[in-house]
Amino acid sequence: MQVNRRSRFGAAKIAGALLFLALAVSATAPTVFADAQPDIWDYPQTALIGTTSAEFKQPLDGCRKLCQERSGCAGFDHSSATNICRLYAGFASAQTDTLSTAGTRSRIPGYRDPANAETWYFASYSGVDLWGGDLVAKGMTAQGAENCRAICDSQHACRAFTYNVEANRCFLKSGFEFVQSYALGTSGLYFKAGPAAAPPSLTVGWELFTTSAFIGDSTLSYAATYQECMQQCDANGQCGGITWTNTRPNRCYLVYGSNLYPVRRKGMTSARKNSRTVTPDFVRPVSPRN
Repeated sequence: MQVNRRSRFGAAKIAGALLFLALAVSATAPTVFADAQPDIWDYPQTALIGTTSAEFKQPLDGCRKLCQERSGCAGFDHSSATNICRLYAGFASAQTDTLSTAGTRSRIPGYRDPANAETWYFASYSGVDLWGGDLVAKGMTAQGAENCRAICDSQHACRAFTYNVEANRCFLKSGFEFVQSYALGTSGLYFKAGPAAAPPSLTVGWELFTTSAFIGDSTLSYAATYQECMQQCDANGQCGGITWTNTRPNRCYLVYGSNLYPVRRKGMTSARKNSRTVTPDFVRPVSPRN
């Protein structure tokens, strides 16, 4: 099931360093995932081979800062034995030196990966529904969440997915607009992060109930789309949730109060306000998805 939404509510945020994913609701488009790159690539136990532009005594932190501040500095290395800092106008390669630390603006060609190189990971979430950014509008059939993940994994354009157990549908996504709690949903996302990044958490603002309605004090309100119905509830401090009819003509019901409980109703979808943070069930490294 997929609904597009453009408002501020239900903002999704992923905490950590990277695209790391500060994932937030966009006013015009779903959140998409972009690659991040550090200012300086870190190479411990390394000395550079190249053209030096300056050489002087300086602590490691000061050496690094000086290189960062100089636009013509391609890299630096620092010796812990002599406290000598060398700035480089260019470098061709590097060599292992247990008493030196190097940093460069670009990766050293033909050398090992820097210590702060980012790695692709996969995070899995139970009871979560990611909305928006669908690659296939109505989803596709999949035999369980793991099968849905395998389909997403096989397509590099897919950076996230939600598997709906009730509908037995797999929704592949290039990004997403917001996050909801959903007891029958399992979601996953691929992200790129450095070794010190914290596991990504999702902030959800609504709880979804498919094939359900809220019974109670309510107002029938005009809304052209499901997202407009939610926007109206979000703007109303007395509104605790909505019920949306999926049949023609669509109808939006703003339901008041905080103790809202779903009742099974065919052709209806409901959501109630709910704010909580969801952490991944697990995070594991995966092959690059560039």
